[in-house]
Formats: sequence, C-alpha cells, structure tokens
Amino acid sequence: MTRIIFLLHAITFPILLFSQLETEAVTYDYQIAYCVGESPSTAWIGESVVVMIEGETANDRDPAIMETIVNTFEDIINTYEEITGLIDLPIASSYQGKPVIEVVIDNCGAGGLASHGVLGMSTGTYFLNEFYDLVMQGNIAVPQVFLYELNRNFWASGMDGFNGKFDWAMNDEAQNYGWWTVGMNNAQAYIIPKILDIGMYYFGNDIDYWENRMVKELQDYMDDTQYDFDYGWRQSLMPWHPTESINDLMSGLLIYSYNNFGGENWIRGFYTQMQNEAILNRSNVFAYQECRDNVYKVWSLAANTDLIDFFIDDLRWFISEDAQDFVKNNLTVSNVASIDLGEIPTVFPNPASENLTIRGIGKSHKTITITSASGKVIDHINSDGNMHQVIISNYDPGLYFALIGEHCIKFVIQ
Repeated sequence: MTRIIFLLHAITFPILLFSQLETEAVTYDYQIAYCVGESPSTAWIGESVVVMIEGETANDRDPAIMETIVNTFEDIINTYEEITGLIDLPIASSYQGKPVIEVVIDNCGAGGLASHGVLGMSTGTYFLNEFYDLVMQGNIAVPQVFLYELNRNFWASGMDGFNGKFDWAMNDEAQNYGWWTVGMNNAQAYIIPKILDIGMYYFGNDIDYWENRMVKELQDYMDDTQYDFDYGWRQSLMPWHPTESINDLMSGLLIYSYNNFGGENWIRGFYTQMQNEAILNRSNVFAYQECRDNVYKVWSLAANTDLIDFFIDDLRWFISEDAQDFVKNNLTVSNVASIDLGEIPTVFPNPASENLTIRGIGKSHKTITITSASGKVIDHINSDGNMHQVIISNYDPGLYFALIGEHCIKFVIQ
C-alpha cells in the first residue's frame, strides 16, 4: 500500500494543493469489462469508490488530479443515491468492499458498460484521459459516458423496476421497448451535473449544447400540431427527425421537466413516484393508455402540481378521467394565494383558487407578465406599487409563471 503526498504549485494547478489518495498496484480480475480478465493495474482508492486502471502504475498519473476525479465520482454516486433513494445496491465489481469504476485498455468494443441495479461500470482509457485533461485545465467537466453508465446502476429495470411503470413498445413490436432507460441515461448526464454545479463534456461540447440538443426535439414536437402520442411517441425514430432515436425526445421531456417543474425537488419526486405502489405497473408493453396515464401521474405528483394542461395542450396526449382523478386526490399541497418575492424559493408549488396577491414588486418593476407552462404569454399587467392583485378568475386551472424583472414566480390555479 502506498500513500502519496504530492505538493503542487498553485499557479500551475489551482484545483488541489495536495493529495492523500491511496494507490495500490494489483492484479485485478475485471468483472464488468468481461473480455479483460486478470490484468496488472493501479487502484486509486477513495473513501467509497475505487478507480481501477489497467496497465498503469501510480507514477503514470498526477495524484492531485486523480483525487479530484475520484472525489467527483463519489459525489456523483452519492447524488444518485440521495435523489433515487436507492442505497446499499449490490456491487458488480468491488475492491476493498467498494464499487469499482473499471478503466481498461479495450472495453470489449464498447464506450461504456454497466448493469441495472448494481454498482459499477467500465470504460476505456480514452474517456478517463479526456476527464483527466479537463481537470488539469481547471475544468471539472465529466465526460457523458460516466454519467450515462452510472445512471444504469440506479435505474431498476424489468417489470419490478422502473420500466414497469410506463415503458411501452415502439413500432408495435413486442420486443422494441426500453427506450425510457436510454432517455433517462442521457437526461441524467445533464441533471446530475446541474445539481452538483459541475460541467459535462461530450466530444468537444458542453452541458448547454447537451441541453439544447435534447430539448430541441421536444420543442420541435410541441410546435407542430400534426404530432401527438400516436404519431411521435410510438415510433423508435422521430417523424420530424428520422435519423434520431425516440430516446432523445424522452431526454428532452425529462430535462424540460427538471427545468420547469421544480428542479431538484422534481427529480427527487420523480423517483419517489416511480416507487409509489399506488401507481400500478402497466399491464403490458402495448398498454399505451396506462403508460401515458402513469407518466402524467408521476410527473404531476413529482411536481406536486396537476400538469394536466401541459399533457393535453402541449403534448397533445389523451389522459383518462381516472388518471386525472388520481392526481387530484393525491396532491398534498396547501392552498396558498399570496406570494412575497423575498420568499420565492420556499413557496413553489403555490395552488390558488382566488385572486393572487404578489408582494415585494418594488418601484423598478412596472410590468408583470403571466405565461403558461409552455411559455405562451397569457397577460401583461401594469403594476403601480409594491403590491398587486392578479385577477385569475378568467384563467384556466393549471401551472403559470409570473415574470417580474429578473424574478420568475411559479403558481398554480386550481
């Protein structure tokens, strides 16, 4: 066992001044990179994660950079555990009882490998080198493959897992399902870095590129009324973009929902509802109504807001009356009808059934713009004081935004 203390000049490398990361030279029997077997390796040992690199010694890497990398992997896995509630998962590849991220010379021809419901992944040295170089430049931006594959660990598959809630068959083919898994893998490559306030890197592109690429598919769908559930969500290739897979549309919906329906609270609620036994699994992969009803239920309860307008008006999905009643009966929010701008982070969601009073507007803000959840402008209101009462009697029930200067307040009309 070797413990390395390595001092760095702050000007040449500002991220860490020293490293206390343990390393060990081992012959490791790779479990996830199934084609490798036993091979001489170096274990970079963190508190809860080990990065195992095939064919290297401890002298091949800067210990301070590797400590940043290992710590980032630990933060990612800890965040997955916190938002999913899935802790103490079995370990697919372990060293000293800790899950291993396997980094091998040849990853059996795959960019990344991982399994559902067990901790651990493998990838090639190319992607670790990419991450290593970014950290060396002072940029903690995680290559997409690590976020993508680690999400598999926290996506319980099969009818007893998350897929059983709403994973439907594409092209009316019984075996053509599983697309939501890939959709979530890609969405989490955006969501997890956002929660951790770090970057993501995808073949020279950053996290903003990734968001725009995915959400654009959803926007293209919503902007063209010829598309609906049957013509847009039941084909493995998107009709408006026939060279791209349906999972990009699903990723776009997930990212859009994270950004518009509650952020970290929404994604935590999403996993809570995916494990809610009251939301029954769909009966089979062709139960399309059950599937979209379950999406609506999960999304709405995660937001603690009835999102029926978004699903009917913007997505153009038919949602059953039973599903709508289920959501109404299971929302737990209280009826709050007054908002203070100084308390914005603590009041969403904010259902209102009477006139909405907005306080703390300030003299510099003269206009209140009300938009729907899809961004459609509903009203412009001129305010002449620090408080204004919004007359909501003519608004349909649903989610709205009040834009006041740099502030954006979300509120719900019941």
